[in-house]
Amino acid sequence: MSKESRCGHGENISANRQGVWDEVMGHSEVVHEALQRHLDTSWPDRHHDEFRWTLGPIEEVLPGFAVHRVSPLGPGDSYIYLSTGAFGVGDESMREFFIMSPTESPRHVETLAMVAHYHSFPQHRLSHGSVLDAGRPWVEGSENRHLLVSWPYSLDRRAAICMAEGQEVTYLWLIPISTEEARFAREVGIEALEERLEDSGVNLLDPLRVSTV
Repeated sequence: MSKESRCGHGENISANRQGVWDEVMGHSEVVHEALQRHLDTSWPDRHHDEFRWTLGPIEEVLPGFAVHRVSPLGPGDSYIYLSTGAFGVGDESMREFFIMSPTESPRHVETLAMVAHYHSFPQHRLSHGSVLDAGRPWVEGSENRHLLVSWPYSLDRRAAICMAEGQEVTYLWLIPISTEEARFAREVGIEALEERLEDSGVNLLDPLRVSTV
């Protein structure tokens, strides 16, 4: 094979790779737009904001990653922080994550970026029942520093699932739990912990709530 032939072959491979990359990025942008429309229409009467977390490697791993905040409509409502971009890990099961909070805080933006980055590694894929150590209280002053990945019981089904490009994107709820509750989930089981939390009647969004274990 001549030198010119090898060079030409290399250019074709590069062009093919670029074409695949462009297709992947185009798909990602379409899904991002679908999620944005979904969130806007799911809470049409509330104020919406979008944030980027620029520290750390999240932008390299999940380009375009953002956090969407839905503000309370009135007393008794909560802030809802939802990730946009965790779907980009390439799994068949497309997932995003959300946190509910009685107060606004940039800490929730950082937490979602941390969770999405962790989820991006194949050995750390998150699903219903996963438990993470956040490394700090979920809000300042709380004793709860672990997160239980749960089904979106707190959301209307129409808000919890978005159809994008013919695929379902499911939002999973990050519930703050104590160290003892995290240990209970690992030793006894996720369903047992979820039943315990429900039966206890505790306010899961109360930063000062006591552990149920």
